Amino acid sequence: MEISSVEKAKEILARVSSEHEVFDNSLTYARLSSSDFIGRIGVLEAKGLKVEGSMFLLLSRGTLSLNYNFKDYTMEAPAAMSFPPGTIVHFSSDDMGDMEAYILDYEQKFLQDVNISFSAISGEALIGHDNPVLELTESEMSHMLRYFSLMRLTMQDNFNTQLSKHILSSLTSALFYQMMLLFYKRIENVDADTMGPRRGSYVHDFIKLVHLYYTKERSVSFYASKLFISPKYLSLLVKEATGRSAAKWIDHFVIMEAKNLLRYSGKNIQQVAYDLNFSNQSSFGKYFKHITGMSPTDFQKS
Repeated sequence: MEISSVEKAKEILARVSSEHEVFDNSLTYARLSSSDFIGRIGVLEAKGLKVEGSMFLLLSRGTLSLNYNFKDYTMEAPAAMSFPPGTIVHFSSDDMGDMEAYILDYEQKFLQDVNISFSAISGEALIGHDNPVLELTESEMSHMLRYFSLMRLTMQDNFNTQLSKHILSSLTSALFYQMMLLFYKRIENVDADTMGPRRGSYVHDFIKLVHLYYTKERSVSFYASKLFISPKYLSLLVKEATGRSAAKWIDHFVIMEAKNLLRYSGKNIQQVAYDLNFSNQSSFGKYFKHITGMSPTDFQKS
């Protein structure tokens, strides 16, 4: 599929959806149906949606074909997808039937005020999988639609926009955790068929150990010793299964928690460094900047 032009999701959704809400120019709700595509599909096919912050999509009825970062997928209801920053999406009219879909599109400035504790998220859910489509049961779809309905109702209430923003931020956190919960229920051994159950078990056990110890231990050798294998072998297994090295996984957990503490805990940089078992504020600052490209102070101000 050729991309002739890419536009922000909210700008495209405003033109093609029958139900459409925008809050603070940073959060967009849209409902799409087969009838919306009649006469408008050219816009959706020719122009990609560029996700600036994050996007959730629920397909409650029918079939939806889309191109996700230059790879084609077909969703069959009930199903869900999430789209990280920078994702480019094209929709297609192929075989959609009686289709109904709901979208929440977040810009980065909205997400900056959403408090998500990464310490509560198991790394197993972060391991990359080939298919981003999450198949749902009917009851799960009904549950997810309640979140979307509450989001829309809150967006429509203009009585106190500041309180509405707090409500929407809290609902977004809950929606994220709910998506993680649904994903956990589907997790099985990583590539158990191709890697073998024991090798896959090493990878899962490593992720679980990192989740337990990342605030205290940042060396691959520590986790390898817990698994009674060499650091080199552990790194090989983790890289093969996830596309990310063992050291990168450890850094990922530490940085996500550091960002969470810096932005939401009310603690100063020295206290955050202490919580994450750095010898001093300077070593934490160097570590943080090396990975993120900005100092802890600059991150807190952003």
